Amino acid sequence: MSELPSISYRVRGSDQREYGPVDFTTLERWTREARVTKGTAVWSQTDNQWRAAGERRELDAAFATWLEAGAPPIIGPPVNAQAIWSFVLAQFGLCCGFFGIPAVICGFISLSQIRKRRERGRALAVSGIILGFAGLALGVLTLLYLWLMANLPPEVLQEVIPPELRPMLEPLLRPR
Repeated sequence: MSELPSISYRVRGSDQREYGPVDFTTLERWTREARVTKGTAVWSQTDNQWRAAGERRELDAAFATWLEAGAPPIIGPPVNAQAIWSFVLAQFGLCCGFFGIPAVICGFISLSQIRKRRERGRALAVSGIILGFAGLALGVLTLLYLWLMANLPPEVLQEVIPPELRPMLEPLLRPR
């Protein structure tokens, strides 16, 4: 890779902070370390403009070497693990009710972590929170329904239960 020693560059990171001025050798090393991707904004002393690193022809060789080395493409920050757990637990919570409690807790923790670490997964966390509360509500309603059915007098149950289900529920219908 050819070195352009007299040109200085500045890089605007994903955190919107500027890094530099740096020389071309440092910029090439940052591409190998995946600190600079094709979408990263780079300012050059030659044209006094901010442009994406992929648009700067002098960096083509650096990106080609990086891709030939078998490096995986950089897509973005990682997905927050707590957000994934929140969503998964919320799915169980819809079936089992009380898995919604850890789903909601994980969801709120992940929202905080996503904000601090600038990670992805906000939609998973919010979905986990919403579905977690829905699972909790379904669990509470199910328990309330079962409690009410268990405390109904047998004569009321006789009227409510269809005749084809009465043989299965005969033990419940006997007077106490």
